[in-house]
Amino acid sequence: MDWNNVDLKSDYERNQPILDEYTFETLLLEISCNLREINAKTVTEQFENELKIKVDSAREIFKANLNNILKDAIG
Repeated sequence: MDWNNVDLKSDYERNQPILDEYTFETLLLEISCNLREINAKTVTEQFENELKIKVDSAREIFKANLNNILKDAIG
């Protein structure tokens, strides 16, 4: 699948998530792998950093496919 040119006519591609799922399991794994000191501040920073990465990635996908989205929405 080409994330820079999603085929919105394809049911498979049309139903792919723009924003990846983020679970408690994933967060806990990141905490155990990435944090030397575990406290409210460091855990919050880990969460916010990962969330920013996911949102930035979704924005890039959206921007790359804006013309495709508009074309499909207009008909």
